[in-house]
Parts: sequence; structure tokens; C-alpha cells
Amino acid sequence: MYNKILTPVDGSERSKKAAVHAADLAEKFGAQLTILHVVSSLPSYYINSDRLSSIQKTLLDEFIKEGQQVLTKIKWDLSKKDVDIKTSLVVGNPADEICKLAHQESFDLIVMGSRGLGEIKGYIMGSISNRVVRHARCPVLIYR
Repeated sequence: MYNKILTPVDGSERSKKAAVHAADLAEKFGAQLTILHVVSSLPSYYINSDRLSSIQKTLLDEFIKEGQQVLTKIKWDLSKKDVDIKTSLVVGNPADEICKLAHQESFDLIVMGSRGLGEIKGYIMGSISNRVVRHARCPVLIYR
């Protein structure tokens, strides 16, 4: 039924629980599991300033480093399961990048938490999970 499962994680407790559920499904169906972390793009400033560019690069590098740590920890936590686990980290708009990867790599299912680190922001802007549900071309399982 499912051969490729994608689970986006942001380090929140809900995303960790969703990843465990995704791993359980992958194990049951003999599916490959990809754990994805999306680092949100920083806003671009069109000010010709080397100092500002340097600060942005430093921030982005730090967010990427933290994202790699999130992926490493979750992969380690799931290592006892009999599942082929891959990890991926991209920079961009989280909902767009999740849907894009799911489509490009023909995932059969996306498993994600209902809300991640930004619950208040999610109420104001609409949650990432809501956007993924609306735009993904494959089934999406929202883990509460």
C-alpha cells in the first residue's frame, strides 16, 4: 500500500511523535521512510551591506546546523525499527518544500504533526499542516 513515506519534523514533540508513527507504518508496510527538516528562508534585504549579508549567512548556517541535529536525533531514536530511513534538509517555505519533495520523489504518504513549534503563529497565518493537506498530491496523515 505504501512504499515511500515522508515525515517532516521541526524538533517539536508532536513532530517527533508523528515520526514514530510514520516509522511504525513504514515498518508494517516495508516502506522506505524519509525524515525531512525544512529551514525557513530568511527574508531578503536589498540593502547593499556586507555586514547584513554576513549576519544572514551566520543565522542561516546556525539554523541548518540545528536542523541537522534534529534529523540526527530523530533518526537515532528510530534506529531500533526495521526501516530504511533517509534524511533530507532543505531551505525554503516549509509547506511548499514538503509538497514539492513529496511530488518530485513520488511519496505515497506524508505523515506530520498537527502543529509544530509555532502554534500561535499557526493560528494567525494558517498552519503548515493545513497548507500541506490542501496542496499535497498524495494522502496526508495528520498526527495529533
